[in-house]
Amino acid sequence: MRPAEHYAMAGDASTNKPMAGMGLEASSNTPRSNGANAAESAGAADATSKAATAGTSDAHGATSSAAATARAAKKGWRSQLFMALRWLVGIATVAMLVKVGSGQASELRQVDLHLRPLWLIPAAVFTVAAGLVLPMAWRGLLLAYGWEVNARRAIRAWFLSQATRYLPTGAMAVASRLSLSAAEGVPRSVAGASFVLEAVLLLGWTTLFGAIFIPSSVVPGLIRLILGIGAAIGLVGLPWLMGFATKRIPGFRALADYPLQEGVLLEATALFCLNTVLRSAQMLALAAALMPMRWQDIPLLLGASFTGVIAGMIGITPAGIGIREGVIATVLADRFGIGDAAALAVLLRAWDFAFELVFLGGASWFGRKKTNTDTN
Repeated sequence: MRPAEHYAMAGDASTNKPMAGMGLEASSNTPRSNGANAAESAGAADATSKAATAGTSDAHGATSSAAATARAAKKGWRSQLFMALRWLVGIATVAMLVKVGSGQASELRQVDLHLRPLWLIPAAVFTVAAGLVLPMAWRGLLLAYGWEVNARRAIRAWFLSQATRYLPTGAMAVASRLSLSAAEGVPRSVAGASFVLEAVLLLGWTTLFGAIFIPSSVVPGLIRLILGIGAAIGLVGLPWLMGFATKRIPGFRALADYPLQEGVLLEATALFCLNTVLRSAQMLALAAALMPMRWQDIPLLLGASFTGVIAGMIGITPAGIGIREGVIATVLADRFGIGDAAALAVLLRAWDFAFELVFLGGASWFGRKKTNTDTN
């Protein structure tokens, strides 16, 4: 046989292609068929795994969605309850004013204030001191979670955010505080928690002092005792309560990334106490400057102030406007007359508002000055 015929029968050696009809084609196709079958089996297994994973993801998604719905429903229920409480406080204040005003309608226009200007000096000192202590206390709350803000910058941010608290709902006050805190590098979770803590501490100290000075004719002694003990326990156990909130309350869980320094938190708590004391001294100095008060009137005046602040913080109106004044006037009406009591309450608000404008202007001016200095 010639070599060419041999190659023709055996196949093309250079291309390694076997000739048809000799059984070689079928045997060479067998490995490819097994590979294809293996690939198909692997593809089927992969598809089954993906389907199982997708089913598991869908199940987890459904569970997460149901949990989120349950949390939203619970939060909505709490919000509605708190809103109902705020409306109740507002309605109760109006009802008390109507009752007192109808019984002393003839005295509404009989305002007999006696101005003693020298008392305005300590009143101004107490007001400025209290106004500076409060933003420093807020700075302490940030420091308790590991975020140190320059003292002057903290005072500026605090006062600028306070300018929006007279807007309805209070949402702008929260948004403003968060925005100004973010400009100082404070995380949103820490800034939000500090805002809530500030309100809780102010309410806690006011309630504790109010339990001591609020007249029994306004709040029965047993209720005052319960409120006072509850406020004292809450203030002392605040670090533990914050640890509990971080673990159990969804809105506080982000704070788990920022370890709480309990000693620093207690120092900030003490500053809030100092602010409450200074505000009380301010109220007494203003009352002495405007009304013929006696030393025996101090507990009544303090009780009226604390009651008004508590009602104003809970009430429906922005910054407690009208609610605080109405409660103070109602509590003091029997002693000073509804006319003088209402005049004192309104003048207290005007005094606070005037100093807030001064602080706001100073904070704005300082911010521009600081920016120009940094630029240069």
